[in-house]
This record gives sequence, structure tokens and C-alpha cells, in this order.
Amino acid sequence: METVFHFILMVVFLIIYVLAFIIVKPFLLNYKRLISTISLKISYLIYLATLLICVYLFMFYGPNDIENKLSEIFFFVLLVCLFIPNLGILFRRNIKVHRVIYNYLFSAINLSITIFIIYKLDQFDWFIF
Repeated sequence: METVFHFILMVVFLIIYVLAFIIVKPFLLNYKRLISTISLKISYLIYLATLLICVYLFMFYGPNDIENKLSEIFFFVLLVCLFIPNLGILFRRNIKVHRVIYNYLFSAINLSITIFIIYKLDQFDWFIF
């Protein structure tokens, strides 16, 4: 039964990633802002892949006493980190002025959050990169 749940969760995460890939359209390029657009889309897809992999590993291979290992501040910061990149990628088309700066800013935010998630989860004994 646990194997079936692993398989279902992997399929759901794969569907989420494929849907994000379709929505973000990383191969549809804006030639006026080529580099900044590519960096935003690729950094978002890297962030999402890291998040989904970490959630999967955390659910099945994480410590059993997770509530004792997570501080309230870390949980709040992690919760905020779940929303910021998604809002950044959703609102990118509403930004008309300074779009290049916006793209680079959210690329940096996405990569910073990815590094933060990996760094914090690496502090657990079971999570080794």
C-alpha cells in the first residue's frame, strides 16, 4: 500500500511540474528581454523542482519528530518562501515598466529561496547532498 502511495504522489508531483512547465512556457522567448526572461523562467522551474523533490523526501524519509525539529520562525519563513516565487511568476505579465529589473530580481529571489530550502533541509541528519 505504501508503494502505491509513493507512486501516486510521484505522479501528482510530475503532473504539477508539467503543468507549471506548460504555463511558464520556457521556450517561448521575448526577444526584447531575452536573457532576463530565460533567467526568470529557468530559475522558477529549478525552484519548483527542488521544492517538489524536497517535499517528497521530507514526507517519506524525513524524521518522525519533525514538529520538534522545526522552529516557528523557520516554518513561517518556509511558508512565505512557498508563495513568493509563485506570485512572482504569476504577476510578471502585469509589469510593463522595468520588466528586465523585475525578471532579474525574481530570478535572484527564486535561486535564493532554492538555496535556502536546500541549506535548511541539509541541516537534518537524513538529508545529504
